[in-house]
Amino acid sequence: MNVPHKNQWTISASSGDPQLAIDDQYATTWISEPSKAVSLEIDLGQTATLGGIEVYWGQQAAGVYEFKSSRDQKTWTHLCSTRHGEGGQDVFAFPPVEARFVRWSFDNPDPLKGPEIVEINLYAPAQAMSVLEKDRIAALGHSPIRIKAGENLTVDFGYMRYPLGAFIEWGETYGTVFSVHLSDDGQTFREQGLIATGDGVSDSFWWRYTTSRFFRLKVHETNSPDGAVINELKLRILNKDRMPIGRLERAALASRTDLYPQSLLGRQVYWTALGEIHQEEEALFDEYGNLEPRRGSGQITPLLRMGRGGLVGAPRSAAIKQSLVDGSLPIPSVTWTARKIELCATALSYSGQALVEYRIANRSNVAKTGSLVLAVRPVQINPYWQHGGHAKINRVAVDGMRLSVNDRLYAEFSCAPDIVATSDFDSGDIISLIEKRSRRTAPSASSESGLVSAACEFAFSLAPGESATIVASLPMRDGISSDARTDFGAVREKVVALWREKIGPRKITVGDREVSDTVEAQTGLILVNATRFAFKPGPRNYDRTWIRDGSSQALALLWAGLLDDAKDYVVWYAKRIYENGMVPPILNIDGTVNRGYGSDIEFDAQGEFVGIAADVYRITRDRAFLDAIFEPVVRAIKFIGELRARTNELHGPETRFHGLLAPSISHEGYSKPSYSYWDNFFALSALRNCEYLAQEIGDTAVAADAKAQAHAFAEDLTRSIRLTAQALGKGLIPGSADREDVDPTSTSIAFEPCRVEDVLYDEYLKKTYDLSAERVKQLADPDFKGNYTPYAIRNLNAFVTQRRFEDAFRVVSAALACRRPKGWRHWAEVVWGEVRSPEYIGDMPHTWIGAEFATAIRRMLLREDGETLELFRAVPDNWWRRGGITLHDLPTAFGIVNLTARRRRSKVTVELALTGPAPGRITFRYPGAKRALADERPCEIRGDVISTAPFTQLKIDF
Repeated sequence: MNVPHKNQWTISASSGDPQLAIDDQYATTWISEPSKAVSLEIDLGQTATLGGIEVYWGQQAAGVYEFKSSRDQKTWTHLCSTRHGEGGQDVFAFPPVEARFVRWSFDNPDPLKGPEIVEINLYAPAQAMSVLEKDRIAALGHSPIRIKAGENLTVDFGYMRYPLGAFIEWGETYGTVFSVHLSDDGQTFREQGLIATGDGVSDSFWWRYTTSRFFRLKVHETNSPDGAVINELKLRILNKDRMPIGRLERAALASRTDLYPQSLLGRQVYWTALGEIHQEEEALFDEYGNLEPRRGSGQITPLLRMGRGGLVGAPRSAAIKQSLVDGSLPIPSVTWTARKIELCATALSYSGQALVEYRIANRSNVAKTGSLVLAVRPVQINPYWQHGGHAKINRVAVDGMRLSVNDRLYAEFSCAPDIVATSDFDSGDIISLIEKRSRRTAPSASSESGLVSAACEFAFSLAPGESATIVASLPMRDGISSDARTDFGAVREKVVALWREKIGPRKITVGDREVSDTVEAQTGLILVNATRFAFKPGPRNYDRTWIRDGSSQALALLWAGLLDDAKDYVVWYAKRIYENGMVPPILNIDGTVNRGYGSDIEFDAQGEFVGIAADVYRITRDRAFLDAIFEPVVRAIKFIGELRARTNELHGPETRFHGLLAPSISHEGYSKPSYSYWDNFFALSALRNCEYLAQEIGDTAVAADAKAQAHAFAEDLTRSIRLTAQALGKGLIPGSADREDVDPTSTSIAFEPCRVEDVLYDEYLKKTYDLSAERVKQLADPDFKGNYTPYAIRNLNAFVTQRRFEDAFRVVSAALACRRPKGWRHWAEVVWGEVRSPEYIGDMPHTWIGAEFATAIRRMLLREDGETLELFRAVPDNWWRRGGITLHDLPTAFGIVNLTARRRRSKVTVELALTGPAPGRITFRYPGAKRALADERPCEIRGDVISTAPFTQLKIDF
C-alpha cells in the first residue's frame, strides 16, 4: 500500500510544533526544546508499506538516533538508525515493512541545544532508494550485511542527485582494499576514491561536487575469507533539491547571471571579514561588494541601473579590483565599472555596525544618469557547499531610510531610496521584477516561503568627473543604533587610526610590496577573527579556537609586537587545562571546552601550548606570566608521560611504536587515530621547552626531569622513524608509524616551530623534500586542476634550514599566487586550481595559514637560535629593491630590533640596533660576499654566511 499524503498524517513530539517537520515546506523547521530525550511520532492514518526515509536537518542535527515502526502503537520494531549523523540530509532504505506509526528518538548528548528538523519524508519501496544486489539494502541504516571480496553494493538513488561522499562503519571484519564509484546510468561507473590500507572500524570518502544516480562500493580485498561486515553505509547527499536554495539556484540559472550571487550559479565566491578589536561579531564582504552583516543573514548586493535601462552587476565588469587601506589594514574595497560609471564599495566595522560607502563616479566625458540599486536577498555570502546558502527572509519592510528583515533592523541608509520594490519568490524574484526597468511596489512583503527579497533604488545624475555616495549601516548584533548619516570619511579615518594604533608602525618592509603588505595584513585579520581572548582561524565555519591554530596566531601577534594579546591568550588557555594535564585541543569562544569529535584525541595540543608559553616568555621575560603558566606547563608535561605509557602498555621496546604518544587525530589528514609523528615532534619540543622554563623559574628538579625525559623520548622517536622508514622501503621520512604515509608538510614542523629536526635522518631529508619541491612546481602549472592547502607554507622553514633557497623562494611565490583575491592579502584553507570550482574551501580569511606565512617570513629575515641571532637566512634578490629591507621595532629574544639594509652597486650596508641582552654571535647570509666589516672589524665569512660579534653597522663588499 502506498504511503498516504502528508495531509492525512498527524504528528506529536516531546516539544515544539512538530507539524513543521511534515508540512512539505522546506523553509520551515521543527525546533525541539533543549532536552536530553527528544522524540517525534507520526501517525500515517492507515497502514502502509514503507521502504525508505529522508530527514532534512536544520542548524542543529542529531548524530545518533533511531526510527522505529509499529502497526498498533504498542509493539515497536527497529526500522533504521545511524550513529554518524552529520546534518544536511540523511537518507535511509530498508526491507519493506508494514506500518502505520513511525517514531523517531534521540538521546541528546548536549541537552542545552535541541535538534532541528526541516522535513521528514517517508517512502514506499518503489519511491525509496534501492540496492541492485540482493539482500544488501539493510546496509543503508537497517542492519549489518556481509560482503565478500570481489563483490559490490550498488545503490540506485532513483533520480539524479548530488552525492558528496560516503561513510562506512565496519563490523567484526572489514575491507582492506575497497573503492567507491558513481554512475549516471548504472552501466558506466567512474571511480571517486580508493582505500588500499583499510584497518577496520570506519572509513570515510569525500569527493568533488558532482551529480549521479548510482553509487557503488566495490570491495576488492577483506581481512577475512568470510568477507567484510558493513554495519552501516551512510551516503552523504547534498540536500538542496527541495530546499529553498534549490529554487534560488534555478531562478539564477534562468536569468542574467551577473545580477545574482555567483554561488547560486555553482561558482566559487571569495570573501573577507569585517570586525572590531576584541569583538566577537564579524560581517562578510565578498569580492563583488556584497555584504552579509551577521552570521546566517541575507546579503545586500550593489547593482547599477544605467539611465532608465537595465541592471548591471559586478560580475559583468571587465575588471574588478579589490584593495585594503594602506595595502594591509582590514578595511576592504571593491571597485568595478560599467559603461564608464565606476562603483567603489568600501566597508568597515565600527561601533557594532558594518558601514559600507557606495561611491558612484562618472569616468566619462559626458553627463550620466542612473541609479544605485541595493538588493537584499535570502542568500548568505558563505555558499551552500560551505554550510551557508539560504538565509531565511519571511518579512521585509522599508520605512524611510530603514530596511527591516524578519522584524529586525537590517540596514539604514544615508537617505531614503527613490524607489522601493519588494517581492515574495512566488510572484517572481525581486530581480526578475526590476531587471529591465524600475518598479515601485508596496514597501513591505511577507511569506512563509523564506524567499522574500527587496530592492532600494537611489537615483544619480553626474557630470563628467563627479561622484555621489550612499552609505549603508548594517547592525552586526542586537542593540546597535545604526547611523548611516554619519560622515563616512571621518569614521574611516578614525577606524584607520584605531587599527594603526593597535598594530603600530609596519614591522617588516622588503622590496617586494606584496610580501610586506601580506605579512602586515595577517595581524589585522587575526584580530578581526579573534575575540577578547580566543584566536579563531576563521569567521564562520571555524568559529572556535584550536590551540593548534591559536598558538600559531599568538606567535604571529607576539612577533608583530602585540605582546599582551599573546600573553592573555596563553594565560586564558592555561586556565582550561585539565587536572590530569591534558590540554583541551578545542575551546568555544566563551572558554568552555568544545566536545565535538576530536575533543579528547588531539594530542599535539600538549606541545603547542607549552611551545607558545615558552616563546612568549623568551620575548617578554615577564616573570608574572611565567608564574601564571609554569604549573599548567608542568601538568601538560606529565600528561605526555601518560600518553607514552599508554602506548608502551600495548607495544614492547622491540616495536617502532614504543615510546610514542598514544594515537590521535591531530594531523589534519587523519580521520582515525594514528601514531602520527606530528604529535611526537610537538611533544618532544614541549619537554625541551619545559626544561628551559624550569631553569628560568629556578625549579631544578623539574628541569632535570624534563631533560631526562626529552633525552629518552628523542632516542625512542629517532629509532621509530628509522624503523618505519626502513619498513616503508622508499628512503623517505614517514608521516606516521602506522599508516605507511609520507607527508613533508607535517614533517616540516620538526624544523619550525618545534626545532627537533635532530631526530630526522639526514640521508632521508633530500629525497623527502624533493617530493615537496616537485609538488610546488606542479601547483604553478596553469593546467593544475587539483586542490591543496596553503599549510604547505610550513615547508618554507624546512627548505631554508636545509639551504634549499630556490625551493624556499618558490614556496613564497606559490603562497602569494594562491591568495583569494590577491588584493585582500589572505587565504582560504583549501585552494583549488580551478578558481571558480564550487568546492569546500574551509574558511577565509584563514588566519592560521596567515600566521604561518607571517612567521615564516620573519624567520627568513631574523631567527633566534640560542645565543645566536641569525639575520637574512634566506632573502630573494627582489627584496633588496625599492629601498631595501627594514625591520622596525621587532620584538626578539635579544630585545627590540631595528634594522635597515640597503644595497648600492657592489656594497651592502646594514644598520642594527638592539635593546636587550646582546647575542653571543650574529650571522648574516649574503651570497657572493667577499669582504665584511662589522663596526670596521673584519668578519669571518664561510661560504655565504658572515659571522661576527654584535655590531651597529655592517658593511659588505660583493
